[in-house]
Amino acid sequence: MKDDPVISATDSVPGGPGPSPRDDARKHEGAILRVSDVRKVYGEGHTEVVALADATMAVDEGEFVALLGPSGSGKTTLISIIGGLLGATSGSVHLGDIDVTSMSARDLTRFRAERVGFVFQSANLVPFLTARENLLYVSGLVKGVSRGQARTRADQLLEELGLADRAGNLPEQLSGGERQRVAIGRALMNDPDLVLVDEPTAALDTGMGRQVVELLRREIKARGKTGIMVTHDLRMVEYTDRVFEILDGRLTHVEQPSTLGH
Repeated sequence: MKDDPVISATDSVPGGPGPSPRDDARKHEGAILRVSDVRKVYGEGHTEVVALADATMAVDEGEFVALLGPSGSGKTTLISIIGGLLGATSGSVHLGDIDVTSMSARDLTRFRAERVGFVFQSANLVPFLTARENLLYVSGLVKGVSRGQARTRADQLLEELGLADRAGNLPEQLSGGERQRVAIGRALMNDPDLVLVDEPTAALDTGMGRQVVELLRREIKARGKTGIMVTHDLRMVEYTDRVFEILDGRLTHVEQPSTLGH
């Protein structure tokens, strides 16, 4: 499987000798993110579909890890539960001292706004807002941040992301890579503890994809955040610290990026 560059760079989950996520989690007892026996089931009886089966993982503060698996393997389901976008059927998710899976809908809305940054497969920018306004819109979801503070932070992020001269442009006036960089700035705008990234390179060519993932890693590391990147592309895992592999809704094992063929 690894000998075919097309297969290995698209929809494959290579086998490997790495530990199971459950065994790996025991080595990270002080992890800021702790996922324990999370299960997601749709339907019941003969129509029951298990989208996620007893997922357990731990990610340390300051780590940038990959969640690698083919399409339909449960990757997006898992990070949606971690980020409070989707409820779990059973199990628990803790971010620091917060039990995400026991929060009310109202508290989850605040949690997502203040503690989690999302970067989606398509940039999902508001089309009628400029790059700067897309960042400012997110800051408006958090109480206690003045308009002046928000503008200063937005301009600082756009400068760091190489977009200072594009701050006044609408999304349709930006390239695919520029839109993803705006999405990264938006995810970091409220200084979250956790950044969740869903297939950030899907609409980009290889060169631009590498630039975006390298930028994500740099920003997450520089700010001491914790990041999880969902991907089916082996070429992108080299920028991560660890790789969690998932297949058919089950986390199978944890690898070092250097052990996987790119």
